[in-house]
Amino acid sequence: MKVKVKILSGGVKEQVLELSSDSTYEGMLKSLNINPEIVLVFRKGTPVPLDETVTPDSVEILRVVTGG
Repeated sequence: MKVKVKILSGGVKEQVLELSSDSTYEGMLKSLNINPEIVLVFRKGTPVPLDETVTPDSVEILRVVTGG
């Protein structure tokens, strides 16, 4: 299945991934070499759990910045 991914991290990067139908969002992040602990994944503007199975929608990955 194809998933359109938009990565928002100091800029915007868009790409289309080919994933298996049983892929999770955590697996998708690992295939992109993104640490799942530093991002949030959104589908249609709603955050999704990383252990949920990916659907063929557009996905946004937002890097979370922390600090004091």
